[in-house]
Amino acid sequence: MASYRLQGPKPARIYEVILPKKIGYFGKIQEVLEDLFDERAIRRVPFVKQSIARRRKEPGFDEARWITSLCQASRGYSIYEMDGRYLSAQGPIDERVIVIRFIFHNPGDEGEGGADILGVSLEVVNHLVARRFAQELGVEEEIWFVEYSHPQLSIWRRSPAEADGKTNTKRAPKS
Repeated sequence: MASYRLQGPKPARIYEVILPKKIGYFGKIQEVLEDLFDERAIRRVPFVKQSIARRRKEPGFDEARWITSLCQASRGYSIYEMDGRYLSAQGPIDERVIVIRFIFHNPGDEGEGGADILGVSLEVVNHLVARRFAQELGVEEEIWFVEYSHPQLSIWRRSPAEADGKTNTKRAPKS
């Protein structure tokens, strides 16, 4: 039997970006989400360029470290669909939406160099995802961005010896 150790609970931040599900959006969704893992793509985002220009005036601003923290922050996401109904000026409308969920936490002992992932998480999702969808799709009246307050994250992590494949494979005899 594999052994796991509990990490946490520790502070986390959860964000969701909600936009209508339309086939024409799939390419842009993929582009925006893949760019989160590419430092060069992050540096090309207008918000990032503006932030760097503004922050260079701040004493102690380390551009390389800030960009690295943006890249490290987005370690993954989940996508799901949901159906809903909302009230518009024309009356109730049924709509299927795509929800992109991000869960952020400071890694701690995972060797990330002490980056403050929680500190940049809002910028990552609000500006590198939601704002890009709003500006680059440019046709939706609203794109929603939701932040969940004060979530806690617990992780059951496999013990290091087991993660390296050095597990004890002996099994108890069957009765």
